[in-house]
Amino acid sequence: APLIRLREGQRVRIAVTNTLKEQSSIHWHGLLVPFQMDGVPGVSFPGIDPGETFTYEFPILHAGTFWYHSHSGMQEAVGLYGPILIDPAEPDAAAPFDREYVLVLSDWSPTDPHKQLKKLKTMGGYYNWQRQTVGGLTKGRDQSLKERMEWAKMRMDATDISDVTSATYSYVINGHDSLANWTALFRAGERVKLRIINASSMTNFNVRIPGLPMTVVAADGCDVQPVETDEFQIGIAETYDVIVQPAENAAFGIIAEAIDRSGMVRATLAPHIGMAGAIPPRRARPLLNMRDMGMDMSGMDMGSGGEIDLSKPANESMEGHSMKMRDLSLAPGVKPGPGVATIS
Repeated sequence: APLIRLREGQRVRIAVTNTLKEQSSIHWHGLLVPFQMDGVPGVSFPGIDPGETFTYEFPILHAGTFWYHSHSGMQEAVGLYGPILIDPAEPDAAAPFDREYVLVLSDWSPTDPHKQLKKLKTMGGYYNWQRQTVGGLTKGRDQSLKERMEWAKMRMDATDISDVTSATYSYVINGHDSLANWTALFRAGERVKLRIINASSMTNFNVRIPGLPMTVVAADGCDVQPVETDEFQIGIAETYDVIVQPAENAAFGIIAEAIDRSGMVRATLAPHIGMAGAIPPRRARPLLNMRDMGMDMSGMDMGSGGEIDLSKPANESMEGHSMKMRDLSLAPGVKPGPGVATIS
């Protein structure tokens, strides 16, 4: 979807007409807006029915990098999203730059997201094509046999990093894959601001520009104390602003690599169109450990080997626990579905 550029302090009015054959909505991710304008069907407003128009109106209270997306069904997953840039009322003297670019990271699949969800409900690891193997065991690339037995008893998989992977996804920057080579131009010595938005459905990325340090100056639309780094991890829906200053007229690859290392996408920062930054080899896929799982091992009932044994049914009673979903009678016009039925 198109870029929306606004200025801090103005009041904006945006009329959204739904030309789809199903209900839709627009949520202004990260913006401080009146709750009626937040764009979440069944929570802050009834949604936008087919053929209808809803006018959003709210003040722009703060500058930064944000994005908007549908909050209806799986529409965001198939492309209903776009960037929002809000310029400050006064020039930003703390982090000046000579030129800027927006980089929207995303994942795309030819498989309908409803079918993806169905496959995941059938088998949680359906898209995990990087599981441990006998070859990995014998060559020392994977967990030891003892560790694998311990994880098996806990019914967990140390390679379960991402629910959906490059088994079905292609990764893109501004809608371009690595072959299409989306390119941002610069002159040597310029300070270039990159506004990076993770608009993907299911993918966290590690972002790096090999050979070029980045200075992070904002996170989720908020200015931060500048921090220089070679790489950072950006979660789904997060935004980061970074400044780079290439000293030479060379092509640099802007690399966004999926957190499970199943794939990546390359854009290019270069002085001329037609140049291409190098694509580094994929790094080894990570293996989870107990700390990654957020598990405090103290006070737990563990087996003699130190593992949690989940091979038998739990003795705990489910009394007092409710499996009831939200009360849909509060929003009778909103069709239940993924992203709606589980909203508290």
